Amino acid sequence: MNTKILSLPTLVMLAAATLLLPAALPAQSLLTGEVIGEDGQPLEGAVISLDRLKVEKNYQVKTDKKGHYSIGGLRPAFYKVVLAIDGQPVAHYKEFQIKLGNENTLDFDLAEIRKQALAQLSDEEREAMEQERIRREAAEKKFTSMKSAFDEGRKLFMAKKYAAAAAAFGRAAEIDPSQHVAHGNLAISFQRLKMHDRAVEAYKSAIAALADRPDPLAEGEYYFNIGIVYGNKGEPDLAVEAMEKAAELDPGRAGQAFYNLGVVLSNSGKNAEALEAFKKAVEADPKHANAHYQIGMGLVATATFTADGKTIPAPGTVEAFENYLLYEPEGRFAAQAKAMIQTLSASVQTEFSEE
Repeated sequence: MNTKILSLPTLVMLAAATLLLPAALPAQSLLTGEVIGEDGQPLEGAVISLDRLKVEKNYQVKTDKKGHYSIGGLRPAFYKVVLAIDGQPVAHYKEFQIKLGNENTLDFDLAEIRKQALAQLSDEEREAMEQERIRREAAEKKFTSMKSAFDEGRKLFMAKKYAAAAAAFGRAAEIDPSQHVAHGNLAISFQRLKMHDRAVEAYKSAIAALADRPDPLAEGEYYFNIGIVYGNKGEPDLAVEAMEKAAELDPGRAGQAFYNLGVVLSNSGKNAEALEAFKKAVEADPKHANAHYQIGMGLVATATFTADGKTIPAPGTVEAFENYLLYEPEGRFAAQAKAMIQTLSASVQTEFSEE
């Protein structure tokens, strides 16, 4: 009998504890809403952030295509709420209360938010904000117009309609002279049309447009092309100046720049200067096969002869042709390089045996 009486309190306490468990679970709430842009249309991609006050807890969500957002799992409390668009905060609530349940709603109407913000500003501040809005809209309009002309130019260029492409790129450059790529593509179009002077002028405009936003690689590319234009135009001194500037700005392309320089000098009859340019090319890029070949050909021209007419090649001549074959064994000059090696090696062996 005593045993039964003692067991009853234990059963009652266990039952009470079991009944109290659900009440210990944290209560959660839901916040929903929508964001409407200044044009009255739902705004996708706006970011809503919630920071629970006095507790380091952050929630963040983006609006969908309908401008709608939803954040669940919130504890009833006060939160700081911030609306950001393109990374810039545009509205906030310092203390927004989330109540228990799913009836929490917070909408954002950007037109109304702007209206309220303007109402709190002074006349001078409103004027400054309005001028900034006008400036921004004008910049966006100019960029859209420039891009349209630029895209048209690219299509025409790809279709090899270079004159029409030049006209389109010219419009793009006129709309926004600060866009160096518009000037650069205009220059390339003139280059294809063999309008050398206008090509150089456009490349120089592209370089000038980089003054406020330096880009050594882009500038190096423009000087590289200027060097090619001057070479084709038959002005080797200006070509040398441009190619050396290109190599200075873009060391990664120095090998090709000096090689092109060597070609320009060679075509101009400046063979000694051309040979030095080709040597600089392989110093910058030891695997530049064509530069090795041109070094070999340049050294062949400096060969000497014995009294009986045998050839004594300049030091490094055979090695230059061998280097060409090392990097381009099936290259366009492979047959000539092999023939030169055979001929020069025979001359060296004959000279050695006679000594």
